[in-house]
Amino acid sequence: MVSFLRALLAVRPMLYPLRRGRRSVRVPPDLAFEKVTLRCDRSGASSLVREVLMSLWGRLGALLGIGASRVELTVSAAQVYRESEITGQLILHGGRVPQKVRSLTVDLYEFWFTGHGRNRQYHQRRHQREVLAEFIPVDPGTERAYPFQLRIPMDARCTRRREGWEIRAEAHIPWSVDPRASAPLQVLPHPEVLAVQRCARDYLRLIPVDWDGRSARVMYNFRAPQWLQHLLDGLRLILWVDDEMLEGKLDLNKQERDVSDVLKSLIGADHEEVHIRIPRHELITKRGTPNPAGAYEHLKVLFERLGAVVPTGPPKHA
Repeated sequence: MVSFLRALLAVRPMLYPLRRGRRSVRVPPDLAFEKVTLRCDRSGASSLVREVLMSLWGRLGALLGIGASRVELTVSAAQVYRESEITGQLILHGGRVPQKVRSLTVDLYEFWFTGHGRNRQYHQRRHQREVLAEFIPVDPGTERAYPFQLRIPMDARCTRRREGWEIRAEAHIPWSVDPRASAPLQVLPHPEVLAVQRCARDYLRLIPVDWDGRSARVMYNFRAPQWLQHLLDGLRLILWVDDEMLEGKLDLNKQERDVSDVLKSLIGADHEEVHIRIPRHELITKRGTPNPAGAYEHLKVLFERLGAVVPTGPPKHA
């Protein structure tokens, strides 16, 4: 900064008309940090003034984020399962002027909304931060890539209309606007949980009503299909993972057949709870995606105990 001021003060007398030829200019002692002697002609003075002013305006613009360094964020997949790894790159682009980045960070954020209308509130929570680099000089026009890896929590809130996840990247630059970038993520339940849910929907033809994935235990509500309506009004499926097993509960809402059943329904006695326990490896493919066919035989046994005729399942090779 001192050298920049020296050059600027040295140029100040050149703003006045100069004689032809060469001359020596001495900055007045009350304006200079030290005596400076500069020899130049008219064209040299104008080019030097232009260069100094361009550098000055470039630095001022960088302070406001104009022509400054910027960051770009890329991720391996926008849709991820709970407890899965996310890989990506933060790309740092140099601006028009040199800058020094104090640190590069990547954060994993969860956000959700509560309330409605005027009472609507936004909430967020940072789950993970990774510092990719510190004290980096960034030259104009350069580009550097910094890989990163993040992990989704096993009890992560699943993405819905009012809840979600986001990766946020930021370059912290002193005395300047910090460039930022973000990438939204769609977080799904564990693939084993989705395998059971899709088996109930696609193979058993249960009719989905709603679901809730805000907690570690994912809940699905179904209406009874035609082949099951003489036994059940509906059912609730609650699923979660525990080490190498998928655990769950099947809450059966039985059909009322007589007055006694109606009276039982008033106090909730028409519900029956059945426990589910399936090895996780049976519910995922080699690529780590849901395998609904692996859950069919387990669910089929539960409904056959009720006396239902279960629809034909997937082919044996599925």
